[in-house]
Formats: sequence, structure tokens, C-alpha cells
Amino acid sequence: MPPETILTDNPQILTLRTYTTLSLVRKEWSGSLILCCGLGPEGSALAMAANIAGATCLAIDERPDACRAAMRAGACDFVVNTVDEALRILKNEIRQRKPISVGLELASTSALEELLSRGLLPQLFTLCDAAEMPVDEALYGHAVAIFQPLGCRIMHFDPSVGGLADVLETRNRLEAHLAEQSLSLKSFSFDSVADLRNFDARLQALIPPDDARHRWVTAAPALFHRSRPLCRVVSLTDSEQALLRE
Repeated sequence: MPPETILTDNPQILTLRTYTTLSLVRKEWSGSLILCCGLGPEGSALAMAANIAGATCLAIDERPDACRAAMRAGACDFVVNTVDEALRILKNEIRQRKPISVGLELASTSALEELLSRGLLPQLFTLCDAAEMPVDEALYGHAVAIFQPLGCRIMHFDPSVGGLADVLETRNRLEAHLAEQSLSLKSFSFDSVADLRNFDARLQALIPPDDARHRWVTAAPALFHRSRPLCRVVSLTDSEQALLRE
């Protein structure tokens, strides 16, 4: 079970990095709404990270294949094709402060126009997978101009769209946090499901419940139980890695 330094992105690392960033922005996400344009790899990672953090997430993507892939991966609990259906599902869960992720299979222009006309106010608005699903910049800027003064955080996980608005930069903030806490993102590989389950149990016992990482090590086994090859990605200090080797 030697740890391997992560060199390339994969669904687990994308989700862990996104979840860690959300936990830095806000400690408590229950009862909050994250609005996202794009449901490719980055958007799917955000939808899963939002659920781990306790938030609700509405991800807009007009591509049926992207929405189906997100459903298969467990990134979305529901995929609907009207704003009415999406808001009906989200309203109940937000009121009960329960996490849920909804994919909205609709053109981003139509979806954003309708959401803005209804006065929707998310706590975080972000654009993901911009290269795969371009968003009308004028409409995007209009949404930012409405959301931002009302307290909505604007965040981008895709650096290629960072110049579209005054947004919260994520990559450097995450790297600074990892350095300050002496944490390294590591990937552990396993030969059997039993070995992985044992490792997950040890992680959950090692990381205190009041540490934001505890939510990750508790949720990851359910979210990524179908992933192959068997592995677990987690952020650890050197001393924690040493304890896991014992």
C-alpha cells in the first residue's frame, strides 16, 4: 500500500481538490445552493464535492451525454430538462438542509435567463468545463453582475475563464492551504476491495470528525466504489502517512 504522488487528474483528485476548496470558502454549506454551468469532469466533480460539503447543487448542461455520464458516475441525483422540475426538487432539499445535486439538461442561455427572471440567488456561482461547453459571455457577465452584489461568491475552477469577471481564484488558494497545513495529496492503490475497505476504516479513525477531511474520507468510499483500479486519494501530513504504514 505505498502512496504514490498524484501526477495526473482523475475523478477522485478533481473531487477532492474541489471539496477542499469549498471547505476553505465556507465551513458550513448545508442549506446553501451552488449554481454551475457545465457538467463535464469539472462540473461533475463540483456536484459531488457540493454533496460532501452538505450543499445543494444545480448544474446546467445541454449535452445529453454529459448528463448521462454524470448520473452514471453518481455526480447527479437527478437529471431534469426544465427549470420548474429542477427548482421543485431543490426547494424541498434546501428547506430541509439536505444535500442533493440536480443536472439541468438545457441550453445555458435559456436556463440562466429563466433562473435570473425567477430571482434565484445561489451562494456560489461558477463556470466549469468551459472548453467543452462555452457559455454566452454577455449573459454570464449579467448573471455575475446580479449575483455578486447580493453576496454570491463567484468562483472558477477553470483558469481559462478567469478573466471574465472578478472571481475567487482557487488553484493558488488551495496550494497555499496544503502548504500551510503540511498536507500532500496522495494516491494509495490496492489489490482487493477488502484491503481498500480496511484502509478507509483506518482513515476514518485517523482523521478527527471536526477536520474537514473527515467528510471526504467518509464519503469517498460510497462515491467511488466502482472506480478501477482500486485506489483512494487523500490529503495527509507526513506523520499521518507514517501512522498508516504501521
